[in-house]
Amino acid sequence: MPVITVQLGQCGNQLGCSFFQTLSTELSASQYGKAAVDEFFRPTRGGSVSGPRRYVARAVLIDMEPKVVESARATASSQGGWWSYPPSGFLCMQSGAGNNWAHGFHGYGPRVHDAALDLIRKEAEACDFLGGFVLQQSMAGGTGAGLGTYVAQALRDEYHSSHIVNCCVWPYESGEVIVQSYNTLLTLSHLADLSDGIVLMQNEALHRLCVKLYNIQRPSFTDMNAIAARALASVLLPSSHRPAGGKVLQQPAPGGGKATPHSHHTPQPAGMHTPQGLAVGRPPLPSSSLPCTPYSISPSVMDRLKAMTLQQTPPAPSPSSQPSRVPAAMAPLLQQGSATSPPPPLSGPLQLLPDLVSHLCCHPHYRLLSLRSIPQVPPASIDFTTFTWPALLKRMRQMLITGSILEEGMDWGLVSSAGSPGGPPGSRATGLNRSLANWMVLRGQAAGEVDVSDFEDTGLHPPWAVNPLMVTSSPHRFNKCAMAAAMLSNDQGALGPMQRMQERAYAMLASRAFVHQYEKYGLGVPDFEECFSHVEDMTARYAEL
Repeated sequence: MPVITVQLGQCGNQLGCSFFQTLSTELSASQYGKAAVDEFFRPTRGGSVSGPRRYVARAVLIDMEPKVVESARATASSQGGWWSYPPSGFLCMQSGAGNNWAHGFHGYGPRVHDAALDLIRKEAEACDFLGGFVLQQSMAGGTGAGLGTYVAQALRDEYHSSHIVNCCVWPYESGEVIVQSYNTLLTLSHLADLSDGIVLMQNEALHRLCVKLYNIQRPSFTDMNAIAARALASVLLPSSHRPAGGKVLQQPAPGGGKATPHSHHTPQPAGMHTPQGLAVGRPPLPSSSLPCTPYSISPSVMDRLKAMTLQQTPPAPSPSSQPSRVPAAMAPLLQQGSATSPPPPLSGPLQLLPDLVSHLCCHPHYRLLSLRSIPQVPPASIDFTTFTWPALLKRMRQMLITGSILEEGMDWGLVSSAGSPGGPPGSRATGLNRSLANWMVLRGQAAGEVDVSDFEDTGLHPPWAVNPLMVTSSPHRFNKCAMAAAMLSNDQGALGPMQRMQERAYAMLASRAFVHQYEKYGLGVPDFEECFSHVEDMTARYAEL
């Protein structure tokens, strides 16, 4: 299903440009198929029929200063690739919001409301079936944070049934903007009620990643955006559901042939892995190979219902007993136990935003997501590195346990409560990063067969978590690595930065620092206190996981 990306502010537009560059590189390098391209790109109208096809990103670029938007559009056009940004899919003005969240939200927001929604509406009308929105923005400034929050609110009002996922960049703790504590908490407080999921990418962690693992001693925002974009692409590119124990779920091939693994998108003929070679038309799918949609019954559920209907009917009740009001076919379901029993495993192609939101953010009070990806190897060292699944998964599991974004410098002495010798099942290890739900994506050689059931460890999740692990896989390489893994987690990874940001924000508010700049646009001290209290409640809930 097509996904529309909205790039907001300087950070959002720079990150979005790197994101689409990464997508174009991976889609050209592997045989994902035309439908995978159509998820983030759409073909341009007109042009030569015999020449290579051109695509434009399903994106809208918004910034109050034209410089960054013009740079992103020029970068995409000057690379000579097969994609570019829409020629009129951008909105700019001549003056920024001055790092003032209230200026972006209350000042520029109402002024650009109609123009922004009109651009987004045009992109939505170009989709056969709208899969949702991905908003990319910073949390520290005025346009990306303030105006970006306003755009998210407008999208929620206009497309109330669509999924909205925000990819937000958490600022340096040392300080990029003097009022970043205000802006970050104001953004987080509002998005918690508007967004279906908030992916937090911390500048501090990206900087350490560049220095320690990529050997970039003075990393620029371009370097950090490239790493963040690769991590995002590693989970958003096509993949298929599979069980945690290995072996991709199978379905019968059309015409009664040999069963083949589910593919995320429609299979394409050999040699059609680059956009230049994609067919113009889309052939109809046989009825037996149609993917399972959120509105259809999966094959596993259908087989189960058929089996229940063939069961022997119960004997007739005695005259003294009351007849049962429960159908016989429903009795096995009611006898399975409590409502907290884990649902059956998912099968078939991944529905990107619907599956992400329904699995990771099913609870309305828990929306914060952390992103981890491995291997973290400099591009020049990939050809000289040997990859094995046990080594990669061991590091990924320790990253999850410790809450680390880097695969180096972790505390290897920290183990889950279930894995600690002599520890009671309900105990909680000090410093353990607990998660409500995890989505693991495996790519490359034997990605559909490796066993990742260790990530279902009960010590890593609260006891009330239902089905805390979703696993998908793809046989294609990612970033030229023979094996790669990524994990999106609803966990306590942002707990420490949130607590430290609150301390600074409360200290500034106590002295009324810079509050008069926000009051000019209608944001007073009571509004600050309400938003800070909302974030404090979020922090307390995550601390209790």
